[in-house]
Amino acid sequence: MPQPGIELVRDLIARFFNGHNPDLAPEFFAPDFRWHGGSVGTIHGIDAYAAAMRQFFAGLPDAEAIEQDAAQDGDTVTMRFVVQGTHTGALWGIAPSGNRVVWDVIMIYHLSDGTIVEQWAAEDWVAFLHAIGVSISPWAE
Repeated sequence: MPQPGIELVRDLIARFFNGHNPDLAPEFFAPDFRWHGGSVGTIHGIDAYAAAMRQFFAGLPDAEAIEQDAAQDGDTVTMRFVVQGTHTGALWGIAPSGNRVVWDVIMIYHLSDGTIVEQWAAEDWVAFLHAIGVSISPWAE
């Protein structure tokens, strides 16, 4: 049975995220879209979100999300990804490390009328920061 929400999110990942094209935000997100990033904060509105994604892609110009799992329940889509890229540009005030990064992500998307109105991100930022050399886990050698 087709699941239009999953197909919408797959299209978002393919063209917006993996295609590094934040200008496509109005195709996927409601104007009052909210992104909840846990420890990295909340972003209100598609313009602010697109700007944040431009900064992200400047820091990781080869970023790619690889789908691992997908599920839809009503107007909610949940996807698990492995995201990878190379930290070759400044990101959040962190100078480029040149390091390859790989981290796990779980996203929950709330849909309404064929657009994404809200998104929750659970990302392994500790793995990310460790990979670019900003943070070292106490158990790492």
